[in-house]
Amino acid sequence: MRRITPALCAARAALCFAALCVASEAALAARHAQAPGLAPGARVGIVNLLDAEVTHFHAARQVQDSFLKTYKVSWPVNAMLLAALTEGLTQAGLRAVPAAATEDRSRVREECFLNAELARGLPKNCAALLAKLAGAEHLDALIVLGPGLNDGARAGRGRHTELPEYLRGWCVVSGQRANSAPLLLNFTQLVLISVPAEGPVLIGRETGGEAQSWPDYQAPADLKAMKEEQIDPLRPAFAAMLKQQADALLAHLQAAH
Repeated sequence: MRRITPALCAARAALCFAALCVASEAALAARHAQAPGLAPGARVGIVNLLDAEVTHFHAARQVQDSFLKTYKVSWPVNAMLLAALTEGLTQAGLRAVPAAATEDRSRVREECFLNAELARGLPKNCAALLAKLAGAEHLDALIVLGPGLNDGARAGRGRHTELPEYLRGWCVVSGQRANSAPLLLNFTQLVLISVPAEGPVLIGRETGGEAQSWPDYQAPADLKAMKEEQIDPLRPAFAAMLKQQADALLAHLQAAH
């Protein structure tokens, strides 16, 4: 029987590691091969599935003192998304096309953003809805903004484990830091999808990123009775967070070429 020496063990381990690396690189190459780049002049549909609202969550030390309230805002989220993407798409030689998700809007939001794990790719039912949307507008690709959740599957590295997983969309979180401004959190997902003849392919996905502090914060007399006038000035801050998210997503375009 051949004696197994430490040197032999090390050699076998090195060979196994090399094989794993080759397999991983092959899988990665195959994945990129399925995500074709976009030709100059391609029509990229910009679709917003995010409601114009901000959720305020107060994280009190005693759970019974915590509360949540969602505020409707008058922000033109469609225009904010288009503004965040147009310059980058134009520089890439692509055409930004505002596209509305009409009757399938709620289905796409639920099946693609809240029920699916897009980090693993597009589910078949979701791909069918997106293909229908792209076909109606004669689009070569889609960029879609939708809600995410504060969980590992949708928030990724931006997840806050100290907060409830049901938080979604644009959020303001107070109570975590004494005498400090609340945090602005972006639990959304922005996805880039190529739509070749054989069906939609997910090219890139970006979550909301790091939390920001509420600029020029002035504490209200009653946190539970915040007014819309206090929430409305947050529009530039969330627009800036969206722009960072959009820039990160468009970097996937360069990687796909």
